[in-house]
Amino acid sequence: MVNKFLLRGLGFFNDAYDLQVVNVVNVILQHRYKKEYTADMKSNVSTAALIGAVLGQLVFGFLGDMYGRKNCMVATCTILILGGILTASAHTPTDEGTLWFLIIARGILGFGIGGEYPLAASSSSEDATSPADRNRRVSLTFSLQGVGFFTAGILSLIMVYALDETPTNLEIMWRVLFAFGILPALFIVYYRITAEETAVYKNMMADDVHMKKIRWSFIIKHYWRSILGTAGTWFLFDIVYYAQNLFTASILAVVGQKSTLHSVAVQNILVAVVALPGYYIACYFINRMGRKKIMLQGTTVMLIIFLVLGIWWAEIKTSSAGFIILFGLTLFFANFGPNMATFVLPTEMYPTAIRSTCHGFSAASGKAGAAIGSYGFSLWVNNESFGYRGTWFTFAGLCLLTIIITIFCIFDNNDEASVMDNQFKTLLDSEGDEVRKSFASVMETPAPAEYIENKA
Repeated sequence: MVNKFLLRGLGFFNDAYDLQVVNVVNVILQHRYKKEYTADMKSNVSTAALIGAVLGQLVFGFLGDMYGRKNCMVATCTILILGGILTASAHTPTDEGTLWFLIIARGILGFGIGGEYPLAASSSSEDATSPADRNRRVSLTFSLQGVGFFTAGILSLIMVYALDETPTNLEIMWRVLFAFGILPALFIVYYRITAEETAVYKNMMADDVHMKKIRWSFIIKHYWRSILGTAGTWFLFDIVYYAQNLFTASILAVVGQKSTLHSVAVQNILVAVVALPGYYIACYFINRMGRKKIMLQGTTVMLIIFLVLGIWWAEIKTSSAGFIILFGLTLFFANFGPNMATFVLPTEMYPTAIRSTCHGFSAASGKAGAAIGSYGFSLWVNNESFGYRGTWFTFAGLCLLTIIITIFCIFDNNDEASVMDNQFKTLLDSEGDEVRKSFASVMETPAPAEYIENKA
């Protein structure tokens, strides 16, 4: 039997790999489809999975609260397999048609990818034995994103070194790289089918508290500040983070003297090596520092580095070593900062009954930002009046806005999940909402409604 960490984590590894591998595939497709692979087409290929992810996060976040984490995770895993097969086998009689087929297939894949976010986070947190254990479980699950990113880089490096850059070999490269992403989903789909639903979720369903009966107006009224915090910071941060990650290879291609597919693949691995430890340092400090402090310190360092890149870009871009260090550090402190924190915080800032929905909405806001960053990046850097310098300054401004929202809207919750769940039920009772009519009893020690008001 696969343990629960792999049950949730491998799906997230799958997601991260599929999102990141397009980084190098973008360069491969540029070499393979020279005329057809325009800046707009590159943006479409990169953005398709992100748009699908937005829809997947919204839909499966909501369905996860209505019908359970387990059932929905089986569905997302199935979509990952189908989307992966379509992506790797994309083909039409024309090159342009093949690229459009690829865009559609990536959108389907993204729908499954998006669903994994709220479901993996919610189910991981609900298996925890304490708040500290909850944060550790969720952060370790998320850390497999870094492993997925790194694996995508390693396999890309192997492919570009194993095969010459002929049209046939380039075709093999991108198809094999996409096909590999199917394997983790194939491995875990059976175990997800036979897995048990989380006990915390089953208890809430037994109390008849679920999204079928909870009004959106109630959620917005009592949790608007939390939603602004988790969704707003995720939206702003992901504009920066995914523009960086999905176009790392393209950025490295303009830095220094060498811009071959081989050199870009090597440099891409170097960046991943610098960035990967950030996930596990964040896991180590997730309870020692707290999620809010991790968010603030990581975003602040990113802000400073982007300002340095913007001010001294003319000098920095001539040194690939110097740029790789600075660029890698932005990714390191993203992982030891807002990238980790935005994923963990919704699991502690929302009660069980709406956790998956609110996490899904927050994650969807992030992927909406990622789609903006992904689609806009090529257009920004290719604009002579804006270019890379303007892009770095824009990233710095987005980091500043993220810091401001974090200060005023984010909080660490070190209470047991049952505390917030009881407070949620008390709020429903106190307002006489229809959703509370089915409850058989009143909480023995209800917490004051001010708790939610203060923290939300």
